[in-house]
Amino acid sequence: MKIGMIAMSGIRAANPDLVAAGLEMPGVVERAKVVASLPSLSLLTLAGMTPDDIEIEYHEIADLRAEGMPQGDYDAVVIATYSAQVLEAYEVADSFRARGVPVVMGGLHVKAEPDEAATHATIAVGEGEQLWPAIIDDLRRGALKPRYEQRDGDW
Repeated sequence: MKIGMIAMSGIRAANPDLVAAGLEMPGVVERAKVVASLPSLSLLTLAGMTPDDIEIEYHEIADLRAEGMPQGDYDAVVIATYSAQVLEAYEVADSFRARGVPVVMGGLHVKAEPDEAATHATIAVGEGEQLWPAIIDDLRRGALKPRYEQRDGDW
């Protein structure tokens, strides 16, 4: 089995329309660049927890328009996203699902808007470390559930 892990890592600290009008916030933009340069520890943690017989391919996408749609012959795709890039994350999820590839999505936006995210992917709500073993088991069996949710008291 081969899983593509895609971190939608870009942070939108500037609106192109506002910049064109001359409104900028340089301090916010500089801080956003620092934050955006950090790797997605959530997906890297899940990659480290993944059994050795499963191949992982990791991608970080800061700007889908500039970098293009990720390509790969995956048996499943896992996407982590923030609200700033959720629309692009949905595009990626929809693209893989259209090819019959199961997609699991998690992250802060998914936790905040699970019903919205569930229209684009299987959702993981809560700490991925708690949910990942069940997701892997279900992927192996070809029986992925629509939703995985951390129970109270798991942490």
